[in-house]
Amino acid sequence: MTQVLAASSRECRDTVSSVATAMATVLRADVRTVEVDLTVEDHAAALLDALERPETAVGVLLRDAPSWRIASHSSKPIVVVPPGFVAVHGPAISRVLLPLDGSAEAAAAVGDTMRLFADAGIELVILHVFDEATTPLFWDQAAHARQGWEDEFRIRCSTPRDIRLELRHGVPGEHVVHVAVSEGADLIALGWSQHLDAGRARTVRATVAHADMPVMLVPLAFP
Repeated sequence: MTQVLAASSRECRDTVSSVATAMATVLRADVRTVEVDLTVEDHAAALLDALERPETAVGVLLRDAPSWRIASHSSKPIVVVPPGFVAVHGPAISRVLLPLDGSAEAAAAVGDTMRLFADAGIELVILHVFDEATTPLFWDQAAHARQGWEDEFRIRCSTPRDIRLELRHGVPGEHVVHVAVSEGADLIALGWSQHLDAGRARTVRATVAHADMPVMLVPLAFP
């Protein structure tokens, strides 16, 4: 049976459990709860081993410093939960924000996740943020120019036409959380390289740090 692995301590058990239950509903999976202290080396290693089991589909962790180590070493998606998180729409996931940078790698990483949520009847919103180097000529021009760009983007990223696409301009890390809040998203799903070196994963870091809702980190290598 597919499992959602909920890793918690006594202090955050209810917070992590509620998100794990919501994910299990989407996946039609069971929840397996383990109490861990990720500052303890043996606990962190045991959790990584549990995440690698074939029956484990996704892990759910509280957002704290040790959770980065788990997320950056796990081959499975990790849902990072803000401390004290209370779901706005109850114990269910009804809308998910999927930021995409337009690369085939990022689209492939969240492709299975996108289809999974869509098949579960969850509303998806795709977000793409242009920066100074990628802003297209249509930005201040006719609507048909945008439509042509959008068609090409959907083909490149394998995005179904019935999924709404939101476009912004600026720094991605400054838009993701704002759009998630304005859209009433219950979850943000981000593909990422799992590299935390200086200058890397800026959007992921900013999103996890500032989001008031859970953030699902999907490894780029995730099949």
